[in-house]
Amino acid sequence: MSRPFFRRASLMAATAMGLSLAACNQSPTAGNQSADANGALPALPGAVPLQQGAATPINPAPAVTALPAAAPVKVASVAQPSQAYAYLDRADGVFNAIGDAPPDYAYDDGDVSPWAWQTGDGDVQYAEPVDGGYRYYYYEPGADTPYLVRGPDYSYGYSGDRLVAVYDDRGALLPPGAYGGRADYASRYYARAVYLNRLSREREHRGVVAANWAARRADISAARAQWAEDRAQQAEWRAYHQQHDAQERQHWADERQQRQAEAQRFARWQQVGFHRPPPQPIAAPAPAPRRGWFGGGDHDGRRQQQIAQQQRQQQMSQQQRAQQQQRQQALAQQQARQAAQHQAAAQQQMQMQRDTAQHAHDQRQQLQVQQHQRAEAQQQARQAQQQRAQKAAQQQAGRRQAQAQADQRQQEQRARQQAHAKVTQQAHAEARQQAQAEARQRQSEAQAQARQQQAQQAHVQAAQQRAQVQQQARAQMGQQHAQAQQQAQQARAQVMQQRAQMEHQAHSAPPRGGEGPRHHE
Repeated sequence: MSRPFFRRASLMAATAMGLSLAACNQSPTAGNQSADANGALPALPGAVPLQQGAATPINPAPAVTALPAAAPVKVASVAQPSQAYAYLDRADGVFNAIGDAPPDYAYDDGDVSPWAWQTGDGDVQYAEPVDGGYRYYYYEPGADTPYLVRGPDYSYGYSGDRLVAVYDDRGALLPPGAYGGRADYASRYYARAVYLNRLSREREHRGVVAANWAARRADISAARAQWAEDRAQQAEWRAYHQQHDAQERQHWADERQQRQAEAQRFARWQQVGFHRPPPQPIAAPAPAPRRGWFGGGDHDGRRQQQIAQQQRQQQMSQQQRAQQQQRQQALAQQQARQAAQHQAAAQQQMQMQRDTAQHAHDQRQQLQVQQHQRAEAQQQARQAQQQRAQKAAQQQAGRRQAQAQADQRQQEQRARQQAHAKVTQQAHAEARQQAQAEARQRQSEAQAQARQQQAQQAHVQAAQQRAQVQQQARAQMGQQHAQAQQQAQQARAQVMQQRAQMEHQAHSAPPRGGEGPRHHE
């Protein structure tokens, strides 16, 4: 997994060669296709001018869970753990080199239209919108498979068809033991990347709507600033980047300069409201191909050599045709140069002055754009940091509120339980009291009933006793009355008997003194 040294022809040297060919051939011919009538470099194959018009709807791509299930990728790990950040850092170099330059082209994938950027040496970056940001796919020159897929949550590094690195949303490398848990998503992303790359070769390339790029450029710039901030917070990634930073800067210097110029041209075009014709895409010819910098993957060395040989043959044919045209025009040009030498010198001096002024003006504008971009990036980074802090505060507040609500619910539940227990106890106490009262009442009623029965029995007994006493008294009085009557009768009988005796005695006794019976009248 060691990384070979970058080899790339200088963009400035290629530009100078193209301009010198244009100067030698004053009239463009079929044999001179390296520069147009204005001396501009030809566009990369597939680069399409931006489109004018109103912004169009941008449909999001399917989430990873909605992507079709794919054949599982093999899970492996890098031979040297210190090289595990090579995949993420390479994509970071491409992303930063492209900067704010508009996409080279777009193509249709059903409802989704991915945006594509192709660097001068053939690196490809695709971007498709998803919920939460963008999903990015990165390919080495000529590769059909990705070496990195970066989503809003995780990023996946591939070596050929093997998953060799997984990074979280902040760029931290996950331990190899966790790769298996992400293998399903990594397989879906890998299949999606292969599909998008194949589709980009089959579908028609069209220009991106300028209004759409103007609307989304700030989001992608903020993502780039966030990526840089995340890298600064990861010690291992930072160490790997610092180790290869000088090499990266040298490799991407020409690409970055060209993309900055394209971003400035877009900014000037946006300032006039996109009313002028869109600027034509410019790019340097691709340098000689090189092997994949990961030292592996799906790149065929013989294929690269054949491509390099074809490019060298084409370049030699162009140089031979140019030299032939130069020899044919040499005599006429020599006479014309001698006649117009002073005029050409004056024009050249005026042109140099205009070029110097234009260059100074472009540099000022470039500096202003860079300052504005840096200010925007810093502002966006601050806003992103504030949003993260606000989100973290909201999450913390939400957790506190949820905890408070849980505590409140628990307290309410305890209060309800205590109230229910109290009510239950009170109900039980009231039930016991009521039962006791009812028992006492029943006892009291029983006692009262018993007393009433006793009183009734006593009353009956008293009545019976009174009746008995009365009966005895009546009987005794009757006896006494009968005895009294008997005694009275006896007394009367005795009196009558005594009277009868007295009368009898009186009648039977002889008179005293010789007197006869005395009659009382």
